[in-house]
Amino acid sequence: MLLLFGLVVLVVFQAAIAWNARLYWKAKAPAASPEERIRLLRRAASAYPWNDLVPFELGKAYFERGAEALGNPVERDALFSLAVNSFLRSLRLNPGSPEVHFHFAQTLLYMNYLSLPAPVPYFEEYKKAAELTGHNSQIYFEVGKVLLARWEALSAAEKDFTLDILRKMLSGKDEERLLDLLETWNLEVRDTSLVDKILPEDAALLHAYARFLGEKSLALEARQTALAKAEHLDFLRAKNELDLGRREAEAFRNAEASAHYARALEALGTIKFYQALAGQELFDPREYAEVLKSARRLLAMIRIEETRSLADSDGTIAAYLEIEDQFTPLGEFEAFIKERGLLGEDPTAASPAKDLQTLAFRMALDFQQNRYRDIVRVGDFLASSSLVISPSGKASYVRVLGLIGESYFKLDYIYEAEKYFLMALEIEPENLGALLGVERCYDRLNDEDKAAEARRTIDRLVTPGTIDFGGRLLRKGESFEEVLVTDGRPRKISLEFAPVAAGSRPLVAVFFNGRVVWEGTADAGSASFPALPRPGGNSLEITAVSDAIALARISQDIFPVR
Repeated sequence: MLLLFGLVVLVVFQAAIAWNARLYWKAKAPAASPEERIRLLRRAASAYPWNDLVPFELGKAYFERGAEALGNPVERDALFSLAVNSFLRSLRLNPGSPEVHFHFAQTLLYMNYLSLPAPVPYFEEYKKAAELTGHNSQIYFEVGKVLLARWEALSAAEKDFTLDILRKMLSGKDEERLLDLLETWNLEVRDTSLVDKILPEDAALLHAYARFLGEKSLALEARQTALAKAEHLDFLRAKNELDLGRREAEAFRNAEASAHYARALEALGTIKFYQALAGQELFDPREYAEVLKSARRLLAMIRIEETRSLADSDGTIAAYLEIEDQFTPLGEFEAFIKERGLLGEDPTAASPAKDLQTLAFRMALDFQQNRYRDIVRVGDFLASSSLVISPSGKASYVRVLGLIGESYFKLDYIYEAEKYFLMALEIEPENLGALLGVERCYDRLNDEDKAAEARRTIDRLVTPGTIDFGGRLLRKGESFEEVLVTDGRPRKISLEFAPVAAGSRPLVAVFFNGRVVWEGTADAGSASFPALPRPGGNSLEITAVSDAIALARISQDIFPVR
């Protein structure tokens, strides 16, 4: 009889649990109205009162109803009181639930806003919710956001706890979470020193923070400091990739080495030298130049090793030679090429130019190593031979003639230099390098008429002193690049622009040949900076960081040459 009674009790108990679960899930259905949810959850609690999830959902339902009844104080206060009692019951059944502590804290926070009496402080419940969950959980993140929004109302100890939460939350380096957090920071705090305390040393997050500040035209100094720090980390990453590439090359894993060198160059390419605007030197620009040259040289050597050619289809070799200015690495590079038999034989009177492209490459190496006499000997061989230059070889031939002219000029043989510059111009009349060379010759020879004639042609080829854009629109986030063709003389470049929206203060960034030279608000109306351009094309890039601007004109004032 006792056994039968026990079985009956067990069946009833199981039926109560099953009915409780059925009503609970029915109440959680999206289609259920708040009133229906409350009715079903109360029936579920009556059927089986020990399921902590039921009073938890009931507390959420009461809270939602209370938040909707803010205009009716009596109903609102009663519903919040029912929510508190429900959450407390759920916590008695399961005190280790971070979800219940969090939603209980939300209710207590609302009651704090309304100056209603509460059984415990809202901060304590948020603290418990955070302590009971992992650093990467959504609840941990939401606790951090809520406490950040209440920053000014927190005590010193509460601020320390909040800072600890925010640091741990961002240690996962989640950019989306940082941006979400910054929206709260922008609305409630706007203290850049607080962000400095919680932001990890991560280039991507620093870039994201700087981008956020820029897009909202906030804290220009903090933005530039963040970018300077990010670029320092990018530089360290480039150095590390360069070292990894060298190790792979030593192990004859060229593909892996090439990938590391390419990543080093990619990291270096992100550096715009914001440290100059921030007024701090986090890395030495000279070391940057050496790392850049090393990465380009080693990548060029890998390409040559892979292709056994100097064809340079992707411009890797030319990119290295353009920036190298030290004899020792150039000599090592030349020896590397010679060991692979790619430079061919020395030019002779009998065979001066079997391959103009290779000859031009070889002469460029010689010029960079000050072997001017070797180069002019090639000029003698060329002068004594009959060459038929194909259309595909004209560019290389013009380059050869220009190098011979420059070498004669270095050796102070001005008439010979003029001769080869003019030969280059016969093939390519608008070759800026040859025109600049022949102008220098006439200046040295005091032939003012010919120098003026050369200058007129140069002035026709270079970018005019003023370019009028007529209010060209640059929308938020858009960049505009103008290639300035110059003769290489130092100058001041000035920009004129204006905000599109009346009263706005758009942030504008200006870059010259890949380096930031000016950053400020467009309501200033203009920006100017000194520039030492290279002969030929130079990149001037203007970015509307935070809002639309109208670009009026660019002007250049050439500095007098002393």
